[in-house]
Order: sequence, then C-alpha cells, then structure tokens
Amino acid sequence: MILSTMTVIALRCPACGRMDFHALSLFSFAGRKVKKIQCSCGAALMTVGSKDRKRFWIQTHCIMCETQHLQWFTRERLWSQQLTELRCTETMVEVGFIGPREKVKTAILSQDKSLYEMAENLGLADYFENPEVMYAILERLHKLAEEGSLSCECGSFQINVEVYPDRVELRCELCDSTYVCYAESDNDLQSLSRCAELQIQGSSPIAPESRRARRRRTKKST
Repeated sequence: MILSTMTVIALRCPACGRMDFHALSLFSFAGRKVKKIQCSCGAALMTVGSKDRKRFWIQTHCIMCETQHLQWFTRERLWSQQLTELRCTETMVEVGFIGPREKVKTAILSQDKSLYEMAENLGLADYFENPEVMYAILERLHKLAEEGSLSCECGSFQINVEVYPDRVELRCELCDSTYVCYAESDNDLQSLSRCAELQIQGSSPIAPESRRARRRRTKKST
C-alpha cells in the first residue's frame, strides 16, 4: 500500500478570479497546526489546520458568495487518490478541488463551460453587436487572467470586467484606471489575440460610447 503525503489544492481566487494551484504536504503540519495559503496576487485563499493530523479543517474564501466556508475532512480523504470537490455552501457551485495533480487538472477542464453556451442559456445572444467576437474576446481575457498576464500599471491584478453590447471595459479596483476592448469586428479580436500580456495604463481613456455610435453621430452632423 502506497501512502500519499502530497496533494494539490486548486481554488479560484475571489480577488483576481484566477484558478490558483498549491501543493500541500502532510509534513507541513508536523511542526505547526495551521497553514495559510495565498493566491499569487497576494489575496488570502484558504487556511488549513488540524489538532491531531487525523482530521483537518479547511476555511476557504469563496468567490461565489464572498464569504468564508469551513469544512472538515479526514487525512485519508485529503491525501489519497480521490478527487475532493470544494463547493460554495450557499450556491453548491464548485469553487475548487483537492487531490492528485492530474485529476485536479482534468476536473478543472471539464468544469469550464464555453462562454457561448452560457450566454445562449441566459438568452444573451441578441444583446451583443457581434456575439462570436464578444465570446472569443471574453475567453481570451479569461485566459490572460488565468496566466497572470492581465494587470494594471499600478501593480494590481484585481481587475473588474464590465460587458457591454460592443465592448468590454476593464477597470482596476485599486487605482480605478480603465481600458476598453472593443468587440465589434474580427480586427478587434485579432488585436487582442496578438497580446501576450495586457496591462492597463493609468492614462488609458474610457470610451463613453461605441465607435459605431460615434460614426452614426458624425454622419448626422455632416
């Protein structure tokens, strides 16, 4: 019988939205009873503790309901070949996983649902000027955030996303700087796709209206 002493925890950060991975060794609790885990952006993710190294409690900062949840697990459950789901106790939505690395990765991939399907289910397809481009841009922004490549010039990774029919507005929670990603044409998508990293600059202007609206207003004035 092989006893595993290493497990992987993946939890979506309530601050930056990234799925953050952390290795957790059973030996981490030999000299101390509590281990605090932070996201790579610096936000608190969870606290793991035990009194006897037989039963462990995990307190998570939940991205769904923005509160903290406390759950108990046995040592055999956490350090095994099983995959353990971490759920928001208010919404029952999966917010993280614990288990062998490959099983955790597989669970995250199967959890992800395309933005197009989500929008279709919510009846949002007619809301966007160009739905296909909008979904692709949202997926690209999501990937940049997952890779830690979406940030602000001030050093913050806490970026709010506001979606409009023709554009996506990114706003830094720390300094309030903004950046606009238009989503009206294939050229808009190609411009974003060429970006390996996106950083909001402090002087980035925010557009109060779409380019299409401005074109219509310009034609009327002439």
